[in-house]
Amino acid sequence: MAYRKSAETRERILKAAGRLFEERGYYDTGMGDIAEEADIGRASMYYHFPDKESIARALFDSFADRILAAAEGAASEDGDLLLRILIEYILLFRDIALNPKTQAVYYDLVTYADYDAANIERLERTTFRHAKQLASTYGARLTDERLAAMIITSDAFAKAMFKGIMNGLIGFDLEEATDYFCRRCLLPDIPVPEEEYRRALRKAFRICKDL
Repeated sequence: MAYRKSAETRERILKAAGRLFEERGYYDTGMGDIAEEADIGRASMYYHFPDKESIARALFDSFADRILAAAEGAASEDGDLLLRILIEYILLFRDIALNPKTQAVYYDLVTYADYDAANIERLERTTFRHAKQLASTYGARLTDERLAAMIITSDAFAKAMFKGIMNGLIGFDLEEATDYFCRRCLLPDIPVPEEEYRRALRKAFRICKDL
């Protein structure tokens, strides 16, 4: 019972933080603001999270987990790895990169310059877990070094591009941005035939409308 109550309190904190990050922005929201929005005492706040950054990271992780689960479920019937990866990218860009609730973590708190072996290993197990298998499907081989390079450079590329979109410097919509990203960060290492890629991207966007 106590465990359930603790989990519910943690979820209230995350939801409250999400609302405030969306309304005020991460940097204009304090721990006291989150405690007040969640209607809990500060002591309870600090029991669950030591600081605002840990709340933001937990909120980010909750969105990332939902994206992976949604992509897994949406593409599980035919086992299409390309479709699954494209769905993940679309949802990542739509629901994290362009989401005020998660932007601080995505752009400022996790940068490619901070990547270490543990960070790469985590991404190889999550977002990029199907990359080697997909490359093999199309007759290519992704070594550990090339996969690490893909992870780091694609992260930097996506962040720069979507920051440019948000700042009005790039006039791409989500579909144009995703295609631009894939052609420069995915297809050079995974040589998917053009028509197959275009067909999968169209299908991925149709699926994502309902996710």
